[in-house]
Amino acid sequence: MPHYIRTLLWTAIMLCTSASIWADDTQFVVVLDAGHGGHDSGAVGLPKTNREKDINLAITLKVGNLIQQNCPDVKVIYTRQTDVFVTLSDRADIANKANADLFVSIHTNAIDRSPSRQPMGVQSYTLSLKTASTNLEVEKRENSVIQFEADGQQKYSFMNPNSPESEIMFELMQQRDMQESVNFARLAQDEMVHSGGRKDLGVQQANLAVLRLTYMPSVLLEVGFISTPAEETFLMSDAGRTVMAQCIYNAISRYKTQHTGRMSNLERIDIQATQQQIAALLAQQQNETATADTLKTQETTTTTPTPTEPATTEDSPIFKIQLLTAQKPLPANSPQLKGIQPDYYEEDGLYKYTYGATPDYNTILKLKRQIADKFPGAFIIAFRSGEKMQLQEAINEWKRK
Repeated sequence: MPHYIRTLLWTAIMLCTSASIWADDTQFVVVLDAGHGGHDSGAVGLPKTNREKDINLAITLKVGNLIQQNCPDVKVIYTRQTDVFVTLSDRADIANKANADLFVSIHTNAIDRSPSRQPMGVQSYTLSLKTASTNLEVEKRENSVIQFEADGQQKYSFMNPNSPESEIMFELMQQRDMQESVNFARLAQDEMVHSGGRKDLGVQQANLAVLRLTYMPSVLLEVGFISTPAEETFLMSDAGRTVMAQCIYNAISRYKTQHTGRMSNLERIDIQATQQQIAALLAQQQNETATADTLKTQETTTTTPTPTEPATTEDSPIFKIQLLTAQKPLPANSPQLKGIQPDYYEEDGLYKYTYGATPDYNTILKLKRQIADKFPGAFIIAFRSGEKMQLQEAINEWKRK
């Protein structure tokens, strides 16, 4: 790279990174970033309506409300306040243009869902230009939002940590902001673990685009695993989201006090009451699951009513369910019969398969509903007893073959 370009890059970075130093220090500026949004749902739980983007936004808005209620000397700026998609560069631009003193990106963790792997806990990430193998999956997941941007690969080409331009552009920023980023990450981790009662997975470093583009102390918080049922319940509950918001608010307040000398009220977190609420929710979910499993078992073990030949008068109609038609008789194990052993009769050169036989229309209607998932196009037909006897003779002949 020519020397003059290198000099310009250094000068530009110095101007950008120095901007917040010269800013008016009477107001502390915090940018709150709710990860993902819009068509980017982030991690998804069970059911699929449990989405990371919604958890992130709910906690972020709660943090902002707590700051506005308790810290009149703090200006809160959001990268998003609704369910919209915001690019990584736009999120960073919002923080950089505001000369923010702190950038906090709120996310929800996830791994491939498995009964044998159900991690729990919170993590705080600061920027590192070098990728640790243990954090590679986090980098892939949190940087994957680039795929939703039309020019993402070109825009973030500097994310290659081996390029000389990348090293130059971020060396000063890393030196100046790394210590403060780690400082805030430790405060956040301390609050989430000791005040919020969450498991401590530590302060980590990773090459995350949203942190790399900002020119101030920046931290990405993973508030729990949506892929672990117990933490998913916690994060989907208002009580759980409130606890996480209170923890993050307390960390911001403590960090602000360190840098301004101005103290603000800290939230008193009743983690025992929250744990009781979550335990009650988990118990309710377990009861609902058990009830659903019991009903499913009953449906599975309940034998489908065997077609019977009830006593009828000579003229009484017999109701049956017509399942399908075929050009020729089907073998008893035909996949088309889907495990059901029906009757059939021949008419107009076609073999028509029926199931059930009863003079009670309500009974045949109920039977039709029970097999609707296998034969959605089935319909009810009626026979007179004379026709029925002819049909039975054909059935007996088929069975003998």
